This record gives sequence, C-alpha cells and structure tokens, in this order.
Amino acid sequence: MKDIKTRFLKFVRSKKINIFALFLALSFAILVLNKLSRTFVNTITFSVETVNLPETFVVLNDSSQQLNITFKTYGFKFLRYYLTKPTLRLDYEDKVKLTDSTFAWSQHRSYSKINSQFDKDVEILSILPDTLFFNYDVNASKDIPVVLQKNIQFSPGFDVLDGFSISPDSVHIIGPAKVVNALKEIKTVPLELKDVRSDINQTLNLELPEGKDQLKLSHTKVRLKGSVEKFTEGTFNIPVTVKNIPKDMSLKYYPKSVSVSYYTTLQGFNEVSAKDFKVECDFNKHIENNSYLIPELVAQPETVKSAKIIQQKIEFIISE
Repeated sequence: MKDIKTRFLKFVRSKKINIFALFLALSFAILVLNKLSRTFVNTITFSVETVNLPETFVVLNDSSQQLNITFKTYGFKFLRYYLTKPTLRLDYEDKVKLTDSTFAWSQHRSYSKINSQFDKDVEILSILPDTLFFNYDVNASKDIPVVLQKNIQFSPGFDVLDGFSISPDSVHIIGPAKVVNALKEIKTVPLELKDVRSDINQTLNLELPEGKDQLKLSHTKVRLKGSVEKFTEGTFNIPVTVKNIPKDMSLKYYPKSVSVSYYTTLQGFNEVSAKDFKVECDFNKHIENNSYLIPELVAQPETVKSAKIIQQKIEFIISE
C-alpha cells in the first residue's frame, strides 16, 4: 500500500501529469466545439424596445413586454444569446393599430424587420405572442422650479447677504401628461454643511421624481452659489411717523422714535446710516378700543440682511 502511494506521488510530481491534463483539456475543447457546430432548435426570450415612436407619445409599459422566439441555428449562435440579454427593436412605423390609449404591434406586419435583426443562418420558426399591446400617453412639458434642501450652519459672525443662487433655477421636464402635471417642484439632494466661513460653490444632484424612467429632464444637476461674508450688528434710533390720521383728529403718540437693530456685513457697516431706515404706523390698521399702534419698518438699505424694531407698540391719545 505504501509502495503504491509513493509511486502515485512521483507520478503527480512528474511532467506526465501535465501532459495528461493538456490532452484532457484538448479533448474537452474538441467535444465542446463539435457540440456547438451542430444545429439546434431552441426558444429564447427577448425583451423589446420600441423605436420611431412619435415625439408626442411615450410608452408606459414597454419594459415588461417580451417575445418568445423559437429558431434553428448553430450552437455558436445560441451561445451569444445566453451570454448577453437579447433585445429586439419593434418599429412603430410598421402599421401598428392605434387606439386612444394603446397601440398594438403584430408580428405579421413586422416579420421582415424582426427577421432582419438575425443573422442569415438563423431560421425563425415561431414568434409568441403574435401581438403585443403597449399603453401610451401623450407627452406634456413644463418648467419645474428647483427647491434647495439645506442644513447650513455658519461660523459665528458669518452669513450670506444675498441668499443662495441656484443655476438653473428650474428644470424643463417632458413626459406623460399625468406624471408631468402632478409635479410642482423638484428638490435637490439634502446639503449638510457646518462651520461655514467661505463662499459656497457646489454642484448638487436633483432628487428625481417617481416615474423618472418615463421622463426627460433638461438637467439632473444644479449649481449652488452663495457669497459668505463676515457680519456684525448695529443699532439706530429711528423717528416714527404716523400716516392716514383723519383730518378732523389731533393725535399725540409716544415714543416719537424707536430703536432698530440691523445685521449687515462688516465691510458695509460704515456705509449704513439712520436715514436709510424708515418706520411708520398706519392709523387705518389700528384695532378699535386699543390705544396703541404697531410700528412697521417700511424701508431699509439693500446692504442690510435683516433688521427689526425693538419697540413693538406706539401709544397714542386723541386730543380734542
């Protein structure tokens, strides 16, 4: 037993085993080639793709349609269909039967074009089903506004003065009317930024809507820009004016001025002055039986990002 084991190990280590493996591989290859060179009959399932569809139409269910084609050819030809997913083109121009919501493709009207998509040594024996029905819709188009989804946290004292700009700010969409008409906006993917202290310039993908495979979008990405600057706060005492006081009424009010705090860039801080602000009270807006008016900030400089009135009530009395 030991002697047999020793001789077997010597054989394995010798070159004879390599020659044996080579002959075994060659024999297998010849067997496969001989098999593939024969003629076979088989049925292959093909997915379909509609072509030459009018631009005003869009097919709603072509991805689920299939044709089972039985044909005879060499094994080599069949091999290609097993290695890659086969697809056939169905031509809308082949005298399809059209209704209000579907069109019907028939193999009897399109046999020659189907046959032309196979090699000459392929003999088609049958095509099933005989007819395919496609649901379609009329295309619609419109511009959909882009909405920014963001969670941006600035470093203390930093902010954007003029807000963010999105380019393009809308997307032109073409697709089935019932899908397009239901769209009111298209959102960007959420943007998360922290400790921002420099300009923002980023490309953002769009969150594609449901039914995106049926839609054509002019853009799938947008450019977001924002000029980030150092900001500071300031305060002015602004005089209050009251408008729309009835001509037969004498009105006294207090205080005559209010404090207005504002938020602006550090660079433009010295350019802001009290005369750029205006505070008014509209007597027509006062609530009956109340002895006060609500001051409103009706003017502020463009360089100010935000401003607010500290005093929220202006007391008044009507004198005879």
